[in-house]
Amino acid sequence: MNDKISVSKRIKSIDIIRGLSVALMIIGNNPGSWARNYPQLRHSLWNGVTLVDFVFPFFILAMSVSIPIAIENKFSKEKSTGFIIGDIIKRSLILIIFGILLNYISNNDLKTIRIPGVLQRLGFVYFVTSIIYITIRSLTFRKKLEEKNFKEDDYIKNYRYIIVSLLIIVLAIVVSYYFIAKPYGFFEEGNLAQKVDTMILNGHLYNERFDPEGILTNIVAISTGCLGCALGCIIKNNKKDDYKKLFEIIIIGVVCLIGAFLFERVFPFNKRLWSSSFVLLTGGAFGVVLGILYFISDIKEKYKIFTPLIALGSSAIFTYMALEIIDRTLWMVSINSKMFEEPLKFCNWVTYTFITPWAGQVYDSLIFSLGYLLVWIIIMMFMYRKKIFIRI
Repeated sequence: MNDKISVSKRIKSIDIIRGLSVALMIIGNNPGSWARNYPQLRHSLWNGVTLVDFVFPFFILAMSVSIPIAIENKFSKEKSTGFIIGDIIKRSLILIIFGILLNYISNNDLKTIRIPGVLQRLGFVYFVTSIIYITIRSLTFRKKLEEKNFKEDDYIKNYRYIIVSLLIIVLAIVVSYYFIAKPYGFFEEGNLAQKVDTMILNGHLYNERFDPEGILTNIVAISTGCLGCALGCIIKNNKKDDYKKLFEIIIIGVVCLIGAFLFERVFPFNKRLWSSSFVLLTGGAFGVVLGILYFISDIKEKYKIFTPLIALGSSAIFTYMALEIIDRTLWMVSINSKMFEEPLKFCNWVTYTFITPWAGQVYDSLIFSLGYLLVWIIIMMFMYRKKIFIRI
């Protein structure tokens, strides 16, 4: 899966958001010391939201924005629907299998190996969202494309139908999830997601009682995928003026943010439950950020300042997998040193030995994270300059 492609045809704002998500993930998941990591760089334990809680939904949204763009490009090359669906299934299975293999590194006991995970959710949401898009597209365009008097206005009108349909699906999932989950409560113990996971995947979860990427929360994450897909439809519609696209993207983002803070009063922001308010908050924030970056990088073409982020986002899945493998292997190596009373994990040893003496205990952990981010920027910039992209 190592190929060379044309960078110029890509939507720069999407790669920038991917890169921003990767950068935040590196900083948040690789502190020099977990004990000294800043609160906003830690995932919220339950209710509430921190900066790094936006990383995963932003990944899903960036992936989903690309769905209509990629599918329409294949249709334009006269690929059949069956071929496209087969390609979707293949990519989804690869993501899920890679996710399980990553879990196998941490626990090679098949009796207790964790089945859910980040890549598994990406694969599942990608598959379902893609099928939803193809289905709505087929129902929308089939009769119109057969008509000889099909006009540009009809094209725009039908794409609006697709966007509205996707947003209705988002709203339906968000609202129904609240009413389904409500009788069980939104607490760490006894919530519906926990009951479903322990009943079906008992022994194969993140911990004994709960999995943040469990069955029910994966279903809710489809709404995040559909929201991203709706934004992608706006970008892909070549019959529409760029500033109209920008306006619609920002409007959807703002409406979602307003809905998020209204919904939060009854269903708190909760990444682990992927709560309705969390879906709207992250989706709204993504819409606003996408709109701003779309204006700067794709309309005004002032994207060179973001080149390090574009490079980070150009092979996002590869980078994520490499980071996870390092995190589960090298970072877990224990180092014995006379300077410390007990063995330290490799990342802690590097921080305490080489950074803490001159940076102190307030900044040492963050400096390690930023240094590690710089290493990955250098690696990905090299690959980007050579036009080496590793994608699934």
